Amino acid sequence: MVTKAGLQDFRFHDLRHTAASHMIMRGASLKDVQELLGHADIKMTMRYAHLSPAHLRATVDRLDGITPAPSAAPVQHTAQRKVLKSAPSVA
Repeated sequence: MVTKAGLQDFRFHDLRHTAASHMIMRGASLKDVQELLGHADIKMTMRYAHLSPAHLRATVDRLDGITPAPSAAPVQHTAQRKVLKSAPSVA
């Protein structure tokens, strides 16, 4: 079947890497994957859990919206606006 699919240098063991990566990308914790794969050390699990560039990008995108866009005007609270309106102007 491997030959028929045109795969070269494939071992059944390679499927462990694929499974670990997909489990992590679908939200499984490293600890859960470690237990499922029977790894004694979390470092080994991390070697198995390759993340796709799109998944890594989505993680960075979680930072969107933390700060207002640079072009956005600062928001004034209602109390601040009242004080500003009632303050006498200095010429």
